[in-house]
Amino acid sequence: MRRGFTMVEFLLAGVLLAAVLVAMGVAMQQVVKSKNATRDRIDAHLRADSALRMVRRDLASVLRREDLFYTRVLLLNADSTRDGEVVARDEILLFNNRLQATRDITYNGDGLEFETHYRVEEDDLGPMLLARRDPMPDGYPRGGGIVTPVVEGVTEMDIEAWNGISWHEEWDSDEDGLPWAFRVTVTATGAEPGLPTAGHPIATLRTVVPVDRSRMPFEVADARLAEDIMDRFGLEPELYDDVVNAVATSTPPPIPRTPTATPGGGLIDTDGTSAASGGGVPGQTIETPAGTVIIGPDGNATLNQGGSGGSPR
Repeated sequence: MRRGFTMVEFLLAGVLLAAVLVAMGVAMQQVVKSKNATRDRIDAHLRADSALRMVRRDLASVLRREDLFYTRVLLLNADSTRDGEVVARDEILLFNNRLQATRDITYNGDGLEFETHYRVEEDDLGPMLLARRDPMPDGYPRGGGIVTPVVEGVTEMDIEAWNGISWHEEWDSDEDGLPWAFRVTVTATGAEPGLPTAGHPIATLRTVVPVDRSRMPFEVADARLAEDIMDRFGLEPELYDDVVNAVATSTPPPIPRTPTATPGGGLIDTDGTSAASGGGVPGQTIETPAGTVIIGPDGNATLNQGGSGGSPR
């Protein structure tokens, strides 16, 4: 007599089979999820690396000319709000050279020198890095040329310029010459175009690009030195032009001497070389910590730093 399966055994087998299938489904789901996350991380890294290499190549090939009209770096610090967070959206404009033209056609007037402008913007498909190139630098560097989306998924770009002492978020070569180096930080997401970037992996890469220094324009250097002299000595604003001319011609700046009162009522210049007239008695000598003050017949005073027996300076 053959014995068959009971209903309980069938139910138990069905439960075990369902448990195995659920476990396999969960495992496969985790595998697919891990695969997608890995792919997103790789995509984010590749996008950030591609954008970083492109910007680095153009920064390293910036034009360096004695005539600063053909040497241009304009770094603008900007930011934006994205998904409730503040993100860096710096822009940089520069004159650089490239080994190939921007359009793959017969010669059309494009040279090997370009105006290049990078910025990050967003549209319906998400964030992207835009590059604008205009052949042959001209008097209108912030316009013209062709704007092209070069790397998708770039959410942030932060660029700083090094002046040999500190990093600066903004830079203008017309005022400061070329910086010594650039520090570029790019952040990209692995989300597919058109999809929300929240919850997707991101990659942040950074590089430092050294640049051969181009000196500051002489006029700017003279003006800054004049401003420093004005601030240091507390000079009146009307003396600014005289100070600038003195700096430009390498002559002593017109710094007025500040007189100080002596015990006898006379006035002595702070540098101790001469004295202004004031209330002293002709022929009188006054001992001071700085030396002996001798008041002459005309009321002017002279300081002998060597004491009462010293010689006037």
